[in-house]
Amino acid sequence: MKILIAEDEPTTRALLGRTLERWGHEVVSARDGEEAWEALGVHSDLRILVTDWEMPRLDGPALCERLRASPKAQYVYVIMLTSHRDPLHTVQGLDAGADDYVCKPFNPAELRARIGVGRRLVSLQDELAVKHRELEVANAELRRLASTDPLMQIGNRRSFDDALLRRHALATVDGRNYGVLMVDIDHFKSFNDRFGHAFGDQVLTAVAAAAGQALGREAELYRYGGEEIVGMAPDIDRDRLQVLGERLREAIGSLRLFAPGFDSPAGVTCSVGIAAWDGAEDLTAQALLERADAALYHAKRAGRNRVERWPMENPLAPLAPKLSITPQAPLVTG
Repeated sequence: MKILIAEDEPTTRALLGRTLERWGHEVVSARDGEEAWEALGVHSDLRILVTDWEMPRLDGPALCERLRASPKAQYVYVIMLTSHRDPLHTVQGLDAGADDYVCKPFNPAELRARIGVGRRLVSLQDELAVKHRELEVANAELRRLASTDPLMQIGNRRSFDDALLRRHALATVDGRNYGVLMVDIDHFKSFNDRFGHAFGDQVLTAVAAAAGQALGREAELYRYGGEEIVGMAPDIDRDRLQVLGERLREAIGSLRLFAPGFDSPAGVTCSVGIAAWDGAEDLTAQALLERADAALYHAKRAGRNRVERWPMENPLAPLAPKLSITPQAPLVTG
């Protein structure tokens, strides 16, 4: 254990140092509270502080108060050395942040026992810190799993509903643009019917990967349901959203997938509907999603393998059935 000694009296400081080193500890010495504070900043592995009460520049209680007020990552166990026998002084030192005290001149057996208590408490603190970090990692993984589609490895419908409502609320407050891309794999049922559902899953996985590479960090991807995915792009206008839609369509259209038992690859195409919000309209997130879905419906009616944006220049059909967004309760983990 690495121990810091703060003691202005040279003889006591040297005796403490030799005693602790004889017990197998590594010792760092300081001549007053200010020097001890500097040492704590340099040596992050100092876990026990043995400090005198009365020292120049910064005394023991003031050093304790400064230490307890600092945002140090690791807890430092403090043992106060004092020649005062008055219980009021002991209470004052403990109130300042000391964990224990030893009267001067110190009894080596007593000091060794109190150092042992400090070591056990520091070890317990370290174990709790490790368990806390492990719990944080586990909770983060649970949150990721709860918000991720297990097949396509993109956000799921739950996370999309929440993200869209948050994005729209932020855009409304800040007046920032954002857009939605609704994507549907053309004739997806034929993959399942002709090649089997395992190959259909392969198509979904490949489409999600291609879409993710095409959009990069410009949009977040989610599985909306079945063979539909949806992208949400912040800080974007309709023209740029159109570019993203075309890039995504081309990336998916370049896929060539081999089904088991077939020598020729199967091609994949998709239809895309886009809608952007610029803050000029009194529009809800639900309404924007319905516009993107209506544009998708138009793209499919117009022949598929194309990108259509709201408002459509030549509508071929009425709006698709209304979609719904359901806010989800936050995931609570222990």
